[in-house]
Amino acid sequence: MITAGQVQKLTSLTANQLREWSHRRDLIPPDVEAGGPGRPALYTWQTVLLLRLAVVLRERFRIELQGHKELLHALRDLFAGVPFPTLRGCVLALRAMELGEILPEGMVRVDSGDQDTLFLRLDPHLDVLEAEFSPTDQSDQFPLFRAVQVR
Repeated sequence: MITAGQVQKLTSLTANQLREWSHRRDLIPPDVEAGGPGRPALYTWQTVLLLRLAVVLRERFRIELQGHKELLHALRDLFAGVPFPTLRGCVLALRAMELGEILPEGMVRVDSGDQDTLFLRLDPHLDVLEAEFSPTDQSDQFPLFRAVQVR
């Protein structure tokens, strides 16, 4: 988990914007609420990913997030428990801005009978998050399995 200061760097949100989205408007709350002085709010990579996607919705598509608060909460549940590597090569499909789905990029098709869908690529956001959330020093960690030769 990372602090609000690190989240600001990864999302380009100001401290006021992050407070507004996380607390006042309850769009995307932190995973661990601040516990007073010295105990800052903490965010998981899933929450930071959702914040980055929300920034894209607001900045690039001019979507008012408050009107889609329920969708943002549903997306938080959608990302919960999803392993990071499984999101590689995927898109977030927002169907009529009411339902979110995670789809492999190769499965994205637009049929005339489908409802309007907005597709957001996840890889650019995962690249940024990977740099922040990956362990910096793994020298003390033993490999889980010993390497074996395969013939």
